[in-house]
Amino acid sequence: MNTIDFSLCCGGPFYRAARTLGLARGKNGLLRTGVVLALLTWVPPALLALLHEAMEQGPISFFYSFGTHVRFLVAIPLFFFAEWLFDPRAGEAIRRLVGTEVIRSADHTRFAAAVAQAIRWRDSWLFEAALAALTVVLLANGLRTDLPADVLTWRSRADDSFTLAGWYYALVSIPIFQFLAWRWFGRLVIWSVLLWRVARLDLHLIATHPDGAGGLGVLGVPHVDLAPLALASTAVLSASYAEQVMFAGVPLSSLAVPVTGVVLGVTLMLIAPLLFFIHPLLETKQRALLEYGTLAATYTREFEAKWLRAAPPQDHAILGTADIQSLADLGTSFGLVRDMTILPISKAQILWIAASAALPFVPLLLIEFPLDQLIIDSFRTVFTV
Repeated sequence: MNTIDFSLCCGGPFYRAARTLGLARGKNGLLRTGVVLALLTWVPPALLALLHEAMEQGPISFFYSFGTHVRFLVAIPLFFFAEWLFDPRAGEAIRRLVGTEVIRSADHTRFAAAVAQAIRWRDSWLFEAALAALTVVLLANGLRTDLPADVLTWRSRADDSFTLAGWYYALVSIPIFQFLAWRWFGRLVIWSVLLWRVARLDLHLIATHPDGAGGLGVLGVPHVDLAPLALASTAVLSASYAEQVMFAGVPLSSLAVPVTGVVLGVTLMLIAPLLFFIHPLLETKQRALLEYGTLAATYTREFEAKWLRAAPPQDHAILGTADIQSLADLGTSFGLVRDMTILPISKAQILWIAASAALPFVPLLLIEFPLDQLIIDSFRTVFTV
C-alpha cells in the first residue's frame, strides 16, 4: 500500500493525445506541451492580424490586445507549469498519508478505492468530453471579447464581420484556452472529491504532531504549488481590466472591489478542498485539549506537592531532576495542542497563494500612476523638507 501510484494530471484523452504527438513525454513534457499550445494559439492570429493591419488599420491593434497576449503566452504555459509542479507533490502527499499511518490499516481498502475512482475520472473520455461540450456551449452563447461590443478591435471589421485573425481566435485559440481552463477546474473537482472521501475515513491524527495539523500538513504542500494557477487566472483578468481602462473608459477606481473579490475568491477556491478536514481536525484538537488538560492537571498537582508543598526528597537534587524536564516537555506538548490548526495548510502558505493571485493586478496601478511619476514623487517625499 505504501507504493500507491497516484497522478492527477498524467492521464486522460488530452494527455494521451499529447504523448502520442511526442509533446508530453519525458520529465519536462508538460512544460513543452504548454509552450507548443501557447504558440499555436498566439502566432497564427498575430501573423493574420499583421497582414490585416498592413492593408487596413483598425482602431485597436493586435499588439495592444493585452488580454490576448496574456491568455495565450502567459496563462496557457502557467496552466502546464502548475501541472508540472502540483502533480508529483500531490502524488507524494497521497503516498505519505499511508506511509505515516494517517490512514489506518483498516481503511486501506476504502482509501485505495477512493484513489482508483479519482484515476478513473481522470482517464474518462466522458469527463473531458463534458468539459469540451461546456466550452462549446459557453462560446456559442457569446464569444468573450473583453471590451464592449461597440469597441472595434483587430478581431472585427466595421460591419461586425470577423477578420481572418478574428476567425482563428474564435474557432481555435479561445476554445483551446477555455478548454484548458475548464480542464484544470475539472481536475480540482476530482482532487476535491478524493480529499472529501479521505476526510470521511477514521484518520489517525495526532494533536501534538509538529506540523501543527495532526499529521495532515503534508496536504498543504501541493496546494502551494497551485500558485501558478492563481497567477494565470488573475493575470487574464488583470489584462482584461487594463483593456477596459485604456480603451473603454472604465475608471480604475471602480475595479477596487472586483479585484479584491477576485483575489479572495481565487485563493479560497484553491484551498477549498482542504476545508473537508476541518471537522476531523477540530474533533482531534478538542479531544486532545481535554486529555492533555487532565494529564497536565494531574502532573502539575503531583509536581507541586513533591517540590513545593513539602520538603524535597533528601536523595533527589533539584538541579538536573527529570521532573522539571518532564514538566517542560508537558508544557511544550500542551502548547502544540493549543496551537494546532483546524486547516491542513499554514497561514504563510495561504498568503503565498493570495500574493500570487494579487501580483498581476499591480501593473494596473501603472496605468493610473506611471512608474516614472511614482519614482519622482517618492524622491520628493523623501528629500523635500
